[in-house]
Amino acid sequence: MGEFETFKEISVGGLTKEQLISQLTEKGVQFNEYANILFKHPNFVPGDKSERVKLVKVKLQDLNLTNPCSFHEIVNKASRLGLKLCPLYLGAFLRLGYLDQAEGPYLTIASLEPEPKPEIDENFPTGFYLRNFDNSLWLRGYGADGEPEWPIENEFIFQA
Repeated sequence: MGEFETFKEISVGGLTKEQLISQLTEKGVQFNEYANILFKHPNFVPGDKSERVKLVKVKLQDLNLTNPCSFHEIVNKASRLGLKLCPLYLGAFLRLGYLDQAEGPYLTIASLEPEPKPEIDENFPTGFYLRNFDNSLWLRGYGADGEPEWPIENEFIFQA
């Protein structure tokens, strides 16, 4: 990992999908429709055992990217620098472990794209992002088909 400082170390797994959604709801976390779609995806399967993972938070300039670029460019650059993509369910565990998030930029969880992805839906969500907006905590789904450009101020979460 070397040059990237650990942002958070959290526990993932040890809860069923239903328990996780219940805990998020109890904490007042809001969801968009993309998040609800991701919760139903077969790749959203937290492990039976809890494990600790170290996460890093990076901006595009931390990856030596100076212009807005595609999600795939960001992921490829991060991978070359030793960072790893997160499992789909990690976003929900991070939301639970980061209830004190300040209002500010989106915090995008760099995830493996869910497979299988419905071929008929090019807008199928890719992963989650966290946001504190208007004093409400959100766990929202996002789509990344390679075309949209990510703003330079956006922050990403990878596994160390």
